[in-house]
Amino acid sequence: MTAQLERGGGVAVWRQIAQILATESGQRRYGEGSPDDRLPGEAALAQRFGVNRHTVRRAILGLAEQGLVSVEHGRGTFVQAGAIGYVIGRRTRFTENLSQNHLKTAQQMLSAQKMAADGSVAQALDLPVGAPVYRVELTRRSLDAQGIELPLAYSENWFPASRFPDFPEVLAQQTSISAALAGFGVTDYTRRESRIGARLPDADMARHLGINRQQPVLSVESTDVDEAGKPNKYGSAYFPADRMQLVVQGDAQ
Repeated sequence: MTAQLERGGGVAVWRQIAQILATESGQRRYGEGSPDDRLPGEAALAQRFGVNRHTVRRAILGLAEQGLVSVEHGRGTFVQAGAIGYVIGRRTRFTENLSQNHLKTAQQMLSAQKMAADGSVAQALDLPVGAPVYRVELTRRSLDAQGIELPLAYSENWFPASRFPDFPEVLAQQTSISAALAGFGVTDYTRRESRIGARLPDADMARHLGINRQQPVLSVESTDVDEAGKPNKYGSAYFPADRMQLVVQGDAQ
């Protein structure tokens, strides 16, 4: 049945559709408590509201910008049930963070290469410019009860190559960076610095996170050091702002 929309009343049609869908989501007509948290497809919504698919797409984009829905390429549009709390402190571990939220995780290495450290990487790792480092690109995903993966983080990481020879090969055999570092004798490490920001993703980042390029991501640039204060990792991690909430804790020194 076609929904009643007010045309020519000063409120754009796409905005009215977004308001209706937001209200229905708040009433749990979709999302938690319903069989599926997926919104109807563009064609079905266009027929329901008596508009073209471009208008529907603009309404969904508006909801995504508010963090009310998540557009996942190839799967559909999903109501957001609430952001996952990700704790940032002196001991920040991705797997432990997600375990505290009762979520299982999976790690995928997208690329790894040996290269010369530029100025910013060298400074963060206390290395001379041009020193060999490994750049490792990763994605982290959560696994639900049905085995469906949801991208939660994309990261670029740099490790001193002379200190951790063949690190990408070691990491490929482990489930986490912490486990790989333990193989080199780094059994514990702490966060020396975290710089938190926000940005819009580029095309590759959006693809890896399963979002569109209009959805903001939270960024955390960080340096980790071992018990002797020697840097073992420098990196930047990016989180979909509608799925993850950064929680900064003041750990005891």
